[in-house]
Amino acid sequence: MSSARVLDPSSIPLKRQSGGNIWATLVLTTLGLIIVAVVSVIILFFVPVIQKQQRLQAEKVQLQNEIVAALDQQQQLKTQTEHMKNSPAYVEHIARDKLNMGRPGETVLRFDPYSASGPASKGADSSSSSMN
Repeated sequence: MSSARVLDPSSIPLKRQSGGNIWATLVLTTLGLIIVAVVSVIILFFVPVIQKQQRLQAEKVQLQNEIVAALDQQQQLKTQTEHMKNSPAYVEHIARDKLNMGRPGETVLRFDPYSASGPASKGADSSSSSMN
């Protein structure tokens, strides 16, 4: 019957006595290690989930910014389309500026835009052209 008493958990004192009980120390140490292990497993399980959530949140913000930029561009294109439909002066302005067009008998002079970085490249000769 003495072997049943050794295996009985209630017979293990949980408080440390003045004589030093190795079983009580081992029980507390094992319990502490089990708690640390369980907390570590829980943290290791949730860290990838938290990282994925943060990555998706950043992607959501980026996509919302792209949507705002696309809506702004759409509004500008709608405005430009309305101007082209309703204003012949705007169409003439676009034809002169973007297409280098002019009225018959006019000479179109094109100047390179000013750049503070240095002299303009000499590859394109667009300083003077005449189109009908």
